Amino acid sequence: MAKSIPKSLIDKQLKKSLDRSAGGLAMLTVSFRPQIHILSPMIRRRHQPAKRRHYALLANRKAGAYNRRLVEKFVEVCHRQGASYTVYEPDSAVNLLRQAEVAVGLRPANSNFPPPYERGGPVTALVACGGDGTFNLVARAALKAGLPVGMIPMGRINNLALSLFGSAGSEHAIRRILAGGIRKIDCATAANLVFFGSLGLGFVPKLLEELQGRSVPSLGLGWSQLASKAAASVTPEAIILKVDAFRFDCRPVILNVNLLPYTAGLPLSPASVPDDGRAEVIFDQESNLGNISAFTRLIFKRKYLYGDAVRLYRGQSITVQPVKGRRLYFDGELIDMPADTLEVKVGPEKLQVLC
Repeated sequence: MAKSIPKSLIDKQLKKSLDRSAGGLAMLTVSFRPQIHILSPMIRRRHQPAKRRHYALLANRKAGAYNRRLVEKFVEVCHRQGASYTVYEPDSAVNLLRQAEVAVGLRPANSNFPPPYERGGPVTALVACGGDGTFNLVARAALKAGLPVGMIPMGRINNLALSLFGSAGSEHAIRRILAGGIRKIDCATAANLVFFGSLGLGFVPKLLEELQGRSVPSLGLGWSQLASKAAASVTPEAIILKVDAFRFDCRPVILNVNLLPYTAGLPLSPASVPDDGRAEVIFDQESNLGNISAFTRLIFKRKYLYGDAVRLYRGQSITVQPVKGRRLYFDGELIDMPADTLEVKVGPEKLQVLC
């Protein structure tokens, strides 16, 4: 293809040649190097089909608000979206954990713990259908397998759903799970077990006991009255509390360690960051039972400011002693402490949650 040369360039070169030849006739030769464009061959990208989704649902039929219809609704939506599913309904907490481990390949299948639907391919996510305790068990298997986990809240309080979804609505949770968004959250160990929400001594275990057989309060006054009864049944005991490099000698009514905001239906640590590798440690030093009622009412309304009366510290390593024989709130469940020292470590691993 011919390349045009600007007239100004020709005139300039012509003037120089005429000057050198002292008026003689000069022949002007203008040369140029054509630009050659080499076109690379078209690269055809192969379409990589998306990995087919296969959800293994672990349903706890003993959960406080278990609803089989919600499991069926999840299955219907999976079918419409072309996803596979396997539904398990183990008869105990131990079997629920074992079945979750079988579903993700951590434990061999047998006649009591069947494998997931074979034609659906490998399980790509676990879904806990129950309360906080059910989620804890299913999430342990998901964490070991490196898979995401979702939850359809069917417990009485559903602290984990409140913390991550901002709602305990099951249908809202189903939409969030199937949307496929993943959020990574912190994990911590205590008493050789993994937890994802919170644990507590003193006030919170008593509060959970008071909530048994009752409807969860919907107003601050109801929470205040319930808190007064719970706090009155707490016997403050002297402990040594360590939060990283800080040490406290205290007799607290409330002592809680939170990775997520909600505990026993209350947003105890609304400023919790789910994935920053730190836990919030909440405790009082004065054993003032009267303050707990006002504290609970303001916490419910999200108006409490932590200070001298009830303190909040953040850390990765928390130690409490002595605690042997005391009741511990642990992700919605109550367990009796078998050892004298409670060590809490926030680890580097993150749990993938479908939310």
